[in-house]
Amino acid sequence: MQPLIYSIYAADLVVVAVDALNQHVGEMIVALEAAKKERGILVSPVPLPVKGTVLERYEKFGSFDEARERILGAEQEASGSSELFALVDKAFSVKSVGSVALGIVKEGKIKKHDKLLFFPGKKNVEVKSIQLNDKDVDECGEGSRFGISYKGDEIERGQLLSFRAENKTDNSVLGRFEKSPFYKDDLDRKVHACLNFQFVECRVSETELKCDTPLSFRSRDRIIVLDPSSQKLRVVGAFVAQ
Repeated sequence: MQPLIYSIYAADLVVVAVDALNQHVGEMIVALEAAKKERGILVSPVPLPVKGTVLERYEKFGSFDEARERILGAEQEASGSSELFALVDKAFSVKSVGSVALGIVKEGKIKKHDKLLFFPGKKNVEVKSIQLNDKDVDECGEGSRFGISYKGDEIERGQLLSFRAENKTDNSVLGRFEKSPFYKDDLDRKVHACLNFQFVECRVSETELKCDTPLSFRSRDRIIVLDPSSQKLRVVGAFVAQ
């Protein structure tokens, strides 16, 4: 489930390719609905139960040959935010370069010499250099797959934000729980809260997520709740942070 959830949060345009309906496809549909990923393309030769979900509004094609031009011609949809929000999926050290992080810009820009905050650890990071497609650049914008070298404490998978961006990190998240109508089990045990590249154990109620470790979130974030132990549907629903 983790690669699926990470892909959903990373995607600006969702491309769903399905050959036949099965349990995993059903979970994918429920997860996309929980995250409210409304911009997408559905490629399937078979009809799918998408009525009432975000996938009902996806552009539909019967084959990749039909969809290829539309997918390759898709443009970045601007977020309208001037503050940086980026996801880091890999970080490591390189001899003679130092600390390096790879990721995706979701909102705003990363500029050379920017001083940023890394969450959930709330570490200070200063950008030394930026690369796009192995070429040095001075800045990178929304939709960019970047590599940066940075000064500061070592980071790991997580998120980079500007100092001005509104963000909270806490074990308790208040808000509203939206349980999937397809999830039928009781929630009297620990489940998992998933947001961007974070994956933590928690307990969920109608108005609160209580996490075992701090979760970094912004107001109105949709946090996908999973029950990995379920033998049926593992996607419980979404918790909307207030």
